[in-house]
Amino acid sequence: MSYLSPQEYLFHRSPMLLIEQVNEVTAESVSCSVALDSSLLHPFFTPQGLPSYLGIELMAQTVGIWSGYHDKCAGRAAAHGGLILSVRAYVASAAFFHLCSTEPLNITMSMLMQERNYASFEGSITQGPNTLATGRLSLCQFDANLERKLGFN
Repeated sequence: MSYLSPQEYLFHRSPMLLIEQVNEVTAESVSCSVALDSSLLHPFFTPQGLPSYLGIELMAQTVGIWSGYHDKCAGRAAAHGGLILSVRAYVASAAFFHLCSTEPLNITMSMLMQERNYASFEGSITQGPNTLATGRLSLCQFDANLERKLGFN
């Protein structure tokens, strides 16, 4: 299946748009990727590599793509903003993701529960056969009324 570019599903724009490609979206899961040498990640690199705490944002944006995709499929306006409510059990294999492979970072998230604008997902960041990080995120998506109150439009 062919998907639109990530910015068609997300509220984020450069330099905070970190996802490069949408790989798959299902009713309860999503998979996206970004190459470690992508210009999208360059603003965040340090001499040690990409800080692994950015994996939380990669996971959140992947969930945002899941939400935006389903909004577009249902005929609703996509790309509403959102908020990470909690991060549980985020474990990274190292403090930095290193540019030592041509393999992209693959971010896969699976829904645990959803109720209206709130959802919980769990997932992982892998590079080739290696798992670099795992974790669970609880998020809420803003609707147009809340965005207006917060001054987003």
